[in-house]
Amino acid sequence: MGHRSLEKDGIFPYLFLAPLLVLLAAFILYPVVMNLIASFTEWKGYGAKKWIGLDNYRAMFQDQAFWTSIWNTSILVCYIPVSTIITVFIAALLREGLKGWKVYRALLYIPNLLGPVIIGVIFSIYLRDDGSLNLALKWATGSTVRFLTSPSLAINSIGIIQVVWVHLGFGLIYFLAAMNGVDQGIFEAALIDGASFWQTLVRVTIPSIRFSVEFWVVFNFIEVFARMFSFIYTLTRGGPGYGTFTLEYGIFVQGFEKFRAGYSSAWSVVLFVFCAIISVLQIRLMRRRES
Repeated sequence: MGHRSLEKDGIFPYLFLAPLLVLLAAFILYPVVMNLIASFTEWKGYGAKKWIGLDNYRAMFQDQAFWTSIWNTSILVCYIPVSTIITVFIAALLREGLKGWKVYRALLYIPNLLGPVIIGVIFSIYLRDDGSLNLALKWATGSTVRFLTSPSLAINSIGIIQVVWVHLGFGLIYFLAAMNGVDQGIFEAALIDGASFWQTLVRVTIPSIRFSVEFWVVFNFIEVFARMFSFIYTLTRGGPGYGTFTLEYGIFVQGFEKFRAGYSSAWSVVLFVFCAIISVLQIRLMRRRES
């Protein structure tokens, strides 16, 4: 098949693909392979590497910080269904023609324009023990909440802000586009049959945008595992203690603060495996839908 294609199309398609393949090899394949090799070495990030085999992995599986990072990441994962449910519900509500829905959509999209660093800095000011939110709570109730100095509250604050709130604006646009792509006759038929908003949402809207929901869940998994560092670094620096110490943040600490690049690479391999599993599941879901 490949030989016939080459005879038919010539070498030009492969020449056009060559620059992309070179970039992929240089900036994705090569770093992945070198990181895997480094995970079997004792290395500070500079100088010579010393081959130590599986010692980094043995140390990692005995490291309480590693298991704490897995636990904290799991807590953030639990906010993915919350984010999905809230986003789909609000998108369906806006689609019903809520007055001023374009304004709401624009306002909710603002966090995506600010970026995780700015949002982290802003909330580090608002949520600290003497921040404006606690000052308001003290005035109203006489007590304060330790949002950033209590480990359980800190990790859940990150889940609510970064996983649910920050992605809400983008999710609304994404799901509204998906809903607008559905045959409107289906919704009209449900309306004629006297279906309520909730019945339409559960029995018509969600089944019709099932693929979009599945993709959104996978997207959020990747976000939680591999794109939380900037926000956590500016908000809590992984604290208090190891309260918000995630797998991604642990890679940074081990590699760039403790200069244990080989050990950090072992953590990176684990993160890569998690992301690879998620990607494979996404591909299988897409194939199942096509079949």
